Amino acid sequence: MTFFWVIVAGATVGLAFDFYRSFRRWQGWGQILTILGDVLFSLVALCILFHFFKRANALAFRFYIIWGSLLGLILYLKLVSRFSVRIFFGFYRVITYFAELIHRGIMIPIKALVFIMRPPYAMLRWFSLLVYRIGEFILLEPIVHIKRRFKELLNHLLPPKING
Repeated sequence: MTFFWVIVAGATVGLAFDFYRSFRRWQGWGQILTILGDVLFSLVALCILFHFFKRANALAFRFYIIWGSLLGLILYLKLVSRFSVRIFFGFYRVITYFAELIHRGIMIPIKALVFIMRPPYAMLRWFSLLVYRIGEFILLEPIVHIKRRFKELLNHLLPPKING
């Protein structure tokens, strides 16, 4: 029975690896995320092995643990891996379909709100431009005249510059 649990440990690590590998390919991770994911996968694989080794023989380290785990991993990779990767990608397609469906459902009221708010927004934009132009006419013209008059006053009060 101990050897069975060791083989199951290797097969479970293979299943976790296929899940991680297919998820990484589906998401299109870059190098940094892949490195972080590899570290995380290593920790998960270590936890899986720890759990099964504890169940198999109370963590007594024996040589058959390594060979049994490798045998379980190789059996999994040769017999089941292809099918599990296909199942994972099918699962990802279903997730993508439902996520797109939810996204479309959320976008319907948003698009309706945008359509409803278009006329008030256009009126507010027109009104704000009108207020800006009125303010520009009322405030900018006197400020420009004040600036010009101030320069004339300074030129009149200060002595002329002499090169020398």
